[in-house]
Amino acid sequence: MTDSSEEVKASSLEQTESRRDLMKALALCLLAVVVVRSFLFEPFKIPSSSMVPTLLIGDHIFVSKFNYGLSVPFTKVEFLRLGEPKRGEVIVFLFPRDESLHYIKRVVGVPGDRIQFRGRDLFVNDQPIEKEPIADDKEIELVTGNKQFTGLLFKEKLGNAVHYVKYSNSPSYDFAAVNRTEVVPPDKFFVMGDNRDDSYDSRSWGFVPRENIKGRAQMIWLSLDQEPGWGLDKVRWVRCGTLIH
Repeated sequence: MTDSSEEVKASSLEQTESRRDLMKALALCLLAVVVVRSFLFEPFKIPSSSMVPTLLIGDHIFVSKFNYGLSVPFTKVEFLRLGEPKRGEVIVFLFPRDESLHYIKRVVGVPGDRIQFRGRDLFVNDQPIEKEPIADDKEIELVTGNKQFTGLLFKEKLGNAVHYVKYSNSPSYDFAAVNRTEVVPPDKFFVMGDNRDDSYDSRSWGFVPRENIKGRAQMIWLSLDQEPGWGLDKVRWVRCGTLIH
């Protein structure tokens, strides 16, 4: 009887230790997720076409949160500043007019910059930004993933970033032609989508405060076609694992 009682106690003790080990493992996993998402990387899904051709609807990306600084998790309180966004970088930020929304755009102007469009020509500090028209059908299809691409495609050099931008080929849809000059205030940034005639950005609602910036878009880890259906052919394999420029 004593042996049986001892066995029950030992079994109960083992179960308790197993549950304790499981809780420790779950706590460590949760801690790791919080640390990664708060200080290292956070996943986002692209919901709109404002960054075409750089980012397509259905692209899933990783955003690094340590390029510019570290903040208290789930707040905008920064406790360590590591750098500043540069012209040409693609950033994710809290939309200034509704901070429940995340937006993704390209930095065009940093504090002190003068930003102006003259027609479809972008000027930063009164200097034109280089852009080269792309007419080769194969290159257009490779960049856009679309054989029936409609619009005008350019390769643009902004800061250290060389990337593609799209304009509409319809004169009535020339949203880029904003001729007023904008001077970027301290601790704020002027941002635009790469789909220049179809992007709701700083030309409409103003500047992004530094404290609203979540991080820099780094990589497309998964890209899914938005056509109906499901299968391996839905994955845009050529885009998976590509860095964002």
